[in-house]
Amino acid sequence: MPRPDPAPNSDIGPFTPFRIFLTEWLLVLGAVLALGGGLGYTLLQDHRAIAEREHEHLAKQAQVIHDDLTRQLESTNRALLNIRTEWPAASLKDGSVSAAVPRLKAFVDAMPGVRGLFIIDADGKLRASNFTQLIGLDLRERNYFQQVLKNPRADTLYLSPPFRTALNVWGINVVRMIPGPKGEFAGLVAATLDPEDFKLTLRSINYAPDVWSALAHGGGLIFLFEPERTEQLGVNLAQPGSFFMRHLESGQSATVMTGKVRLTDEFRMLAQHTIQPPSLNMDYPLVLAIGRDLEALYAPWRKEAWSRGLLLLLLMLSTSTVLYLLQRRKLKSLQDISVAREALRLKTEEQQHYFDNTLNLLCIADFEGRFVKLNPAWEDVLGHPVGELEGRFFLEFVHPEDRDETWAAVAQLQQGHKVVGLCNRYRHQDGSYREIEWQAVSQGGLIFADARDITQARADQRSLLELNARLEAQSETLRSLAFLDGLTGVANRRRFDESLQTEWRQCLRQRTPLGLLLIDVDHFKLYNDHYGHQAGDACLQLLAKTLLKQIGRPHDLLARYGGEEFVCLLPHTDAAGSQAKAEAMRQAVMELGLSHQRSPVADVVTLSIGVVSWVPTDHTTSEQMLLAADEALYEAKRGGRNRVAPASPQAAAGSTGPNHPA
Repeated sequence: MPRPDPAPNSDIGPFTPFRIFLTEWLLVLGAVLALGGGLGYTLLQDHRAIAEREHEHLAKQAQVIHDDLTRQLESTNRALLNIRTEWPAASLKDGSVSAAVPRLKAFVDAMPGVRGLFIIDADGKLRASNFTQLIGLDLRERNYFQQVLKNPRADTLYLSPPFRTALNVWGINVVRMIPGPKGEFAGLVAATLDPEDFKLTLRSINYAPDVWSALAHGGGLIFLFEPERTEQLGVNLAQPGSFFMRHLESGQSATVMTGKVRLTDEFRMLAQHTIQPPSLNMDYPLVLAIGRDLEALYAPWRKEAWSRGLLLLLLMLSTSTVLYLLQRRKLKSLQDISVAREALRLKTEEQQHYFDNTLNLLCIADFEGRFVKLNPAWEDVLGHPVGELEGRFFLEFVHPEDRDETWAAVAQLQQGHKVVGLCNRYRHQDGSYREIEWQAVSQGGLIFADARDITQARADQRSLLELNARLEAQSETLRSLAFLDGLTGVANRRRFDESLQTEWRQCLRQRTPLGLLLIDVDHFKLYNDHYGHQAGDACLQLLAKTLLKQIGRPHDLLARYGGEEFVCLLPHTDAAGSQAKAEAMRQAVMELGLSHQRSPVADVVTLSIGVVSWVPTDHTTSEQMLLAADEALYEAKRGGRNRVAPASPQAAAGSTGPNHPA
């Protein structure tokens, strides 16, 4: 800090400037300290916010997987209970359990999370499985067999430790005991969970490159690790002080901890969730873990902290330098004559007047097309130092396609007109072009203009237009999905109702017949009661595919009408063609040979179909046609089912031809 040396005859005391300068330094120091404190406080708050946000995010992700795996365990448990009910201990003794193989295969096909199902007798012999090549295998030494044998409880769902299966893949079994007549151990039924299905589930929550997730047995052995780390599979986490043990010892079903993970020697934020639904009475839980690397998590924060710290340092250095130079200048100014100081002040005000009242880019040019004076902002926009631009012809930097318009604007200014909203492109030092928007006036043979860089704004506008186009396309996709049945994938009731009205009006105009088939699955409630609702859903999906294959024309429509009923719309199809199509559908379903042991009609799934074909008139409605089809369906059911029934003559009364209402 310069120390004043008062000039002779000065009316300024020797210590007055020193006190002023010291006060300024103290104010600057206080401002820097206050700013540093504020920055530190905001950084601390940001750090806490990141931790809280990630804590909540990991907990939510763990809850999502917990709910999904709970549903899979409950579904698997229901399958095991159904199998145990259908093939009790007596079937293991008389050998009838061998008939369970097709049923086990059907269960596995319907349950994506299950790789295999097994029925094992009391001696450890595999009696039935969807893997037929394993039947007869001796499994008495397997941990999951010994686990139930040593502690047999019919009401417990056993969860085995992870193991390598007979097919040499990692697996984990959920097991139910098969009780004998007196409740004794008579064997077990087991399901091997599919690790690939669980990997897809875990992969869906790895929302950042540094995230990993793992699934462990309640005893401590790791079952899955995603992204896959084969060296971690089978490792025992039940070590004193580990995150796994701390989670179990907490007694909470969900925890989030931060620190060093012993398993991977990484510093992480780890969310853990115990999966052990009370309704299943599991002997061991599954424990889900989702970890986020703290180094990666706080990397943006650290970068921001360094950036703010450097900015603060630069601010402090620049402020100190500027203050020092200003004080030196001020000290010198105190020693100058008042006339020179006043002249300098007036000159500075004159130069700053224009620049202080403009927008962004400031320019003074002549009518010959040369830059006369530019402000420093031009260097930021075009990359050229201002000194290189001043004195050069501005058309050198204008895009060739914009030069005629630019020169026309100069001509307007030369005639005394004002130019507003001119947009042209200027070449950057790197060869790219920046879009500049101008407003300019002329005075005293010079052009005075201010401008702004609208390159990013134009790019944002184009991006917004592209985004709107994508959103419209996505909206159209969603509108099409709204017309599909969620279970079978065919058209839904809403689509059918709209298509019926459209085709009715078209056939009315063209005086052509419109065929309608009302289709019902015979005794489907008995099918659901016997085979279960999951099998019922699978049955409906297969029937929908089969019926859809029978439709040969693009304008024919198959829709799910409700429950187990389907409806088929056949434009331009007379009664004979409609009945032929219905018979083909009925026969195709019969040929599927889907077992229906509870059906009093046949031992396979069958259809009853009501058929109507009308030529629409001004005196009939589509609702009447639906009623006629419904009456025909009722006649098919009353006639013994598994048949096609045309609409009665009464339903077609007054028609202009056979089965066509007038």
